[in-house]
Amino acid sequence: MRHRRHAHPLLASIPLVALLILLLSGCTVGSLIADPSTTPTPIGESKCNLATHICDKPKMTLDPTKNYVATIKTAKGYIIFSLDTENSPQTVNNFVYLANQHYYDGTFFWRAEVPGKPGPFDPDGQPSLLSLIQGGSVQDDGDQDKDYPGYTIPDELTTAQNGYGPGIVAMATRGSADSGGAQFFINTGDNTNYFNPAYPVFGRVLFGLDVAKKVEPKDEIESVTIDVSDVIVPTVTVVTSSS
Repeated sequence: MRHRRHAHPLLASIPLVALLILLLSGCTVGSLIADPSTTPTPIGESKCNLATHICDKPKMTLDPTKNYVATIKTAKGYIIFSLDTENSPQTVNNFVYLANQHYYDGTFFWRAEVPGKPGPFDPDGQPSLLSLIQGGSVQDDGDQDKDYPGYTIPDELTTAQNGYGPGIVAMATRGSADSGGAQFFINTGDNTNYFNPAYPVFGRVLFGLDVAKKVEPKDEIESVTIDVSDVIVPTVTVVTSSS
């Protein structure tokens, strides 16, 4: 998945396991739709200049004892997804940092691919085979010839080999290694057969895949908020028979 300066390659039902994980971690659906007035998670001294959308590179500040869940607010509804801190810690750290800096507020889902409809990058207007939306663009055109957010992050491809199925959230790149920064894409269908495992996977949609499927080019991201909760490790009691 590349930025526009190059050609871009890039659950309806919630699994019961995902719901159980959320409940065990103390999260509720209401808590995941974060209150914008709440204080953002501290993320070190790095800053974003929202006038230019150029940011300092973030320090690694993720807490491995916590669960991180992101909520994207749009005019069409909420898209809520878990963040994979175990397999993609630098990618998640970067996304959390940008969200807490309000980098994504007012940016755009500038690309929406729907199978059978003309693809935005085919000059002949041939029907697309892809199912995805791509967001985090400062302008509504994919930020052509721009270097937002002012730095890049290394690729974390541990789980990319598992494919790009419905609900998978991954980083967009500029078509070369270690070139991701702020833009990301959400697979609204299964794109595994169309992508090489070159795009870092860092999340999975828990709620709102139906909302993602309604997103159209130039739809605004009103906000991205991060919900952080403790990881609850179930205890096991061993009962022995009395003699």
